Amino acid sequence: MLTPFFNRVPPGIVEILHRYLDPVIQGGGACILGFLVWKIMKIVRHLTKPLPFKGPQGAPMVGVAFEMDPNTALARMRSWIKHYGKTISFRVFTTTFIATANPDTIKKILKDSSKGIIVRQLNTLNLLPKSGMFLTDGDDWKMNRRTVDPIMTEPNVRGMVPVMSQMANRLVKVTSALADSSGMIHNWEPHRWLQLAALDFTVATHFGKDYNLLSPLAPHNVTDRDVSYKTFRNFLEGFDFMLKRTQLAPLMRNRYPFKLNQNVAKFYAAVEDVEKFSKQIIEERLKALAEGATPACNILDKLIFMGKRDLVWNLVT
Repeated sequence: MLTPFFNRVPPGIVEILHRYLDPVIQGGGACILGFLVWKIMKIVRHLTKPLPFKGPQGAPMVGVAFEMDPNTALARMRSWIKHYGKTISFRVFTTTFIATANPDTIKKILKDSSKGIIVRQLNTLNLLPKSGMFLTDGDDWKMNRRTVDPIMTEPNVRGMVPVMSQMANRLVKVTSALADSSGMIHNWEPHRWLQLAALDFTVATHFGKDYNLLSPLAPHNVTDRDVSYKTFRNFLEGFDFMLKRTQLAPLMRNRYPFKLNQNVAKFYAAVEDVEKFSKQIIEERLKALAEGATPACNILDKLIFMGKRDLVWNLVT
């Protein structure tokens, strides 16, 4: 294959290539082989370490991977906890997992861990910004939790009950309108209507905006309603696409060439739109409060003092 190429190259250069190419190839091969040996030794050394707690040993190299069927994994872990104790550990391939059924242990870990405990699996792939309570871990998560938890106490949640009732009443009216004279609904799309109701409630309680998404023919706030619906619909669809393909996360980054994939580009565009939408509402509300508006019983007004980026993603998630 290379003979025609070498025929066109001056003899002196060919001699130099022959002189240095073989040692370079041999050296490169030795480096690759050495790296593979080092990697294998590292894995073997890790697998020979004892587990931090009692638990099933599983098979060599794979651990309990073949026992963790998605349909029975939870029941199997419960049986292990009954057999080995309230806190157990096991390996799936080279990763060590710890499971506990002891609430005091969980509280102690959350309290004592000064850094780096992941308590939310939602954003471990870093597909979303590391902001807000549900997208962070470690100290950032603790800080957000200390701020957000008081907002979700019973007195504050009780103030949102009228909004819940209003959204439920709208859903009942939509259901009644879809039914025929005998009460039968022929064109029923529960997923669509429940999603609209949930989004309507979320936007109302989090952002303080009532767009009445369940009534698309309502004459008020038509433009704002359409923008908010499309913004959050695209975000939910994009995030659903990403979650279903988490194994391809390294190929779904917010840069080229990954953004040549239409769905990946759409997802990150939706993330930017959600941030822009949220920041605009925050700015409007800050201005209204500065002009003397009465604070409302919604999450935005109760967290308005937070840093803007954390506030945005605490509202969205």
